[in-house]
Amino acid sequence: MSIDKYIINIETAISIHSFVSSYSLTIDRKTRDIAFISGAIEFRNGTVLDFKEFIESKGDAVDKYLYGYNHRRGSEVIFRYDNSPDPRGRSLKTFPHHKHLSSGKLVESDSRIDLPTVLDEIEGMQSGE
Repeated sequence: MSIDKYIINIETAISIHSFVSSYSLTIDRKTRDIAFISGAIEFRNGTVLDFKEFIESKGDAVDKYLYGYNHRRGSEVIFRYDNSPDPRGRSLKTFPHHKHLSSGKLVESDSRIDLPTVLDEIEGMQSGE
């Protein structure tokens, strides 16, 4: 999948959620096939999702080397997914992929976590408010 198509998929995933009030994207193209994408998505309930992905297009796929999805209210973390090699998560089966809970605890996370999945999770949380 090309980087351009991947970016279109990100924007589509954001736009289909009615609870999004605004968003910003920054695309830093390193080469034709490598990019650093970051952004912030503001939701109608006042929470924000900051995200970053360092990706490379490889044929029909996109490899994600670095990612972080930080859902917060102000400076309070609601949850965060990332793949930084946090020493506290070494015992997790999915290391280095993990999720930070609001309590500070780290739990296992699917290595295929992506922005659409995180947006669906946030939408589910908002419908329960």
